[in-house]
Amino acid sequence: MFFQNSDKKWKKVLAAPIDKQSKFLNKICKINKRDSLVLTERYFDGIDYPLMAEIFKSVKTIISRGEFDPSFRDLIYDRLLRIINIEHLYPEEYEEGNECNGDDDNVIFGENYHVYTACYDDLDLLISFINSRNDIKSVCDLGSGTGRALLYMALMMDKKLDYLGLELVDERVQFTNSVSKHFKLDHVKFQTCDFLENPEAFAGYDVYYLYDSVGTENVPRLVSHFKELIDSGSKFYLLFISGWDEIMLNSLDNLPGLKKLESHTSRKQEGRVVNFYCT
Repeated sequence: MFFQNSDKKWKKVLAAPIDKQSKFLNKICKINKRDSLVLTERYFDGIDYPLMAEIFKSVKTIISRGEFDPSFRDLIYDRLLRIINIEHLYPEEYEEGNECNGDDDNVIFGENYHVYTACYDDLDLLISFINSRNDIKSVCDLGSGTGRALLYMALMMDKKLDYLGLELVDERVQFTNSVSKHFKLDHVKFQTCDFLENPEAFAGYDVYYLYDSVGTENVPRLVSHFKELIDSGSKFYLLFISGWDEIMLNSLDNLPGLKKLESHTSRKQEGRVVNFYCT
């Protein structure tokens, strides 16, 4: 049977009424006999990057209407962003008894693995904030991992910004740059960098995004770098999603020269916050 390419198929679906979009989404996403979420893969390749934003919005709308299993949302988003087959990038995460402490709220799923990461709901808060500020032209993600945050921001932002992700593990950087190259995102770059040793690598950005960027023992060192930026007169915003502990949160809240603009309860992470600061 002739198969219309996925890009044309999605354009046709998205031009239809929302009930038709819902019917299509439920057709191509199923739960199999092993209770696993399964996508009809041929509909998720060869899609233009701008069109993906419309798909994301459609999925969100259909879920809000109660017409689609919300468990599929993150899987669809990750699949379209090509954040898949990444087990080899996080080998330390998969030791028995060390699977994200059993917290499955905010993970990248795959066959026999999952990676803890900030959820899309919280990233939407960041996107709304950045969109509301005309003075923001650049974003730096410290500890960018598999690039999920920056790739999603670049997709959903109302304006084109320059994005840089700094990550210590070179294999992850190779992966994220390959995704960026696939989508021809010349304004989204990832770099292998120990930013604790080389703070000059992240100087000069309008926004810094932090989510479990460093281990607990290195929080004072990272915060000291921000203090140096503040003392030098640098102007920037700092967008922070609290992770495993309160040390970074308390350090930022008490950093002289850093003003808290907004504080939100995480939309999916119980007991955690999404805070926005500026100098």
